[in-house]
This record gives sequence, structure tokens and C-alpha cells, in this order.
Amino acid sequence: MLPINDLAKACARSTDATEWEEFLRRCAPIASLVAARVARLWLGVSTPSVVDDIVQEIFLKLCEQERRILREFKPRGDDSFLGLLRIVSSSVANDYFRRQYSAKRGGKVVTVTLNDASAPIQPETPQGGAGIQKGVLYAELDRKLRSAPGIIAERDRAIFWLYYLQGLTAEEIAELPVAGLSAKGVESALRRVTAWLRKEIEPRKPGGPAEPAKETG
Repeated sequence: MLPINDLAKACARSTDATEWEEFLRRCAPIASLVAARVARLWLGVSTPSVVDDIVQEIFLKLCEQERRILREFKPRGDDSFLGLLRIVSSSVANDYFRRQYSAKRGGKVVTVTLNDASAPIQPETPQGGAGIQKGVLYAELDRKLRSAPGIIAERDRAIFWLYYLQGLTAEEIAELPVAGLSAKGVESALRRVTAWLRKEIEPRKPGGPAEPAKETG
């Protein structure tokens, strides 16, 4: 059986039905698993119809721009394509739900506790409609991250969501090709992104004086 890295490279430039059937057979379960996990995080539950919709979008993503993702894939270890697939699946799934909730941003304000830069995000939501509130929260956080490309790199945004939404550890993220960092480097990126977000969302007293900068030395 052809290694998944080689199969992905073959499908990048091939329309052979046998190769693509094998590619789909081996990749669809992973894409479905990620889609279901993201759905549970956004909604509290995953349904087959939603997972199927997301999986379809994942494979459309892999095929867009003449299969650019497959063409540009560079193996960095055995089965490293599966790590890339998880990244793509996570991104597509979160985009799917962000679109669903983007119209709801004007709703009730949701607060988020980011007191410790290394601690997971804990949405404070009412019991009723908690899934929707979480969706609005995640969409707003992601909007902020995307609005600061000069401060928060795309890689750091991916690391942030892999940690907080997918539940991967710093060590697991470091093993993925997208990271290009050691586990300590991943932890540093997480602290930097979380500290920036905390600063962005912490309440500011209207008309209050600006907090003086702390002297260093």
C-alpha cells in the first residue's frame, strides 16, 4: 500500500480514479473525526449531516486552485500529510461555524476569562443557548486574531485553535509540519497570542485614565 505522503503527492497531479478512491478512503475518517470534534465544541453536539457538509468542504478545499495544498505539500516525516490534513480540516470546520454565527455578533455580550496566559479559555455563558453563545464568542475571538496579521501570524492563529479547540498538547502541535516549532516554542506562541487577546478584550473604564506603562530595568 502506498504511504499516505506519496499518495497525497500522486493525487496532486493525477486524476486516476483508483488513487483518488484510496485517498478518500484513508483521509475521510480523519476529516470526519476533526469535523465532529469541532462541531461538539461549537454546538455541544455533532450530527451526521453537519459532519458530512464539513467533510465535503474539506475535500473541496484540498482540490481548490488546482489542488494547490496537495501540490505544495512537503513531507516532513512518516505520515506527515495526516498532520496537514488535521490542520486543514480544523480550519475548514471552524470557518464553517464562523459563517453560521457571524450574523449573531450583535447579540448578547459574552465574557471570557483569560486571567492566566497559559490557561484554557472558559466562556461564561448562560445555561440557555450556551452553544450559540460559544459560537459567537469563538467567532469574535477569531475575528480579532484575523484582524491583526502584523501581530498574530497565521501559524500562531492555527496553533491557538489547535490547543484551545482541538485539545492538542504543545508537544502534539510541535510534531505537526505547520508548527515548525519545538514544544517550548509552541508554548511561547500560545502565551503571546493569549496575552494579546486578553489585552484586547479586558474591560476598559469609560473616561478613566490610561494605565501607566510599567518601567523595566
